[in-house]
Amino acid sequence: MSTIEVNSIQPLSSGTTITLGANGKTLSIPSGCTISNSGTASGFSNLIKITTSAYESVTSTSGSTFVDVTTITHTNAAQNSRFLIEVKGGSTTCNSDKYMGLRCQVSENSGSFSNINVSGGNTWTSFFGANATYLDVPLLWAFFYTPTNTSTLTSVAFKFQIASLNTSGNVSWGVSNLAGSGCDGGTLLQVTELKA
Repeated sequence: MSTIEVNSIQPLSSGTTITLGANGKTLSIPSGCTISNSGTASGFSNLIKITTSAYESVTSTSGSTFVDVTTITHTNAAQNSRFLIEVKGGSTTCNSDKYMGLRCQVSENSGSFSNINVSGGNTWTSFFGANATYLDVPLLWAFFYTPTNTSTLTSVAFKFQIASLNTSGNVSWGVSNLAGSGCDGGTLLQVTELKA
């Protein structure tokens, strides 16, 4: 094996492209090396890393003050990333015409949590419930988060909270034996890190 040691590789003055490798060959990047891109990368996947967490408990409240349900923490693999947050499955229960509000808070680099807001400044909140005696439905929630810290970000954490938002009454998020069918409703939380 031969080694070429240079500080810079550029195409000939008459050309604009450098080709590395050949069809059927492998370019190997050793452990500890970093590829730093200040230009435009094409032909690569935008997906960088995925973190998942299963919530298999029950959180209930009858008050209008939001209470913590669960938190998922993602250690990012790159700077200047964006994050798709998803909550899938599980169940939400609203009894006797009660409405459950679900909101998500975010913390960057283990800092304090703050509400995720839409562009108009309002808290991004989803509502579950109906004018019914008993409602038990699967949960689905998603948001595309752009961090405020793009240069020294090491981790992001997303905290989910619920509240009962129309008069007092019990609402729940978590496992539920739906109609005695044995479907317990575990909830999958997922953070997908994407290139900007």
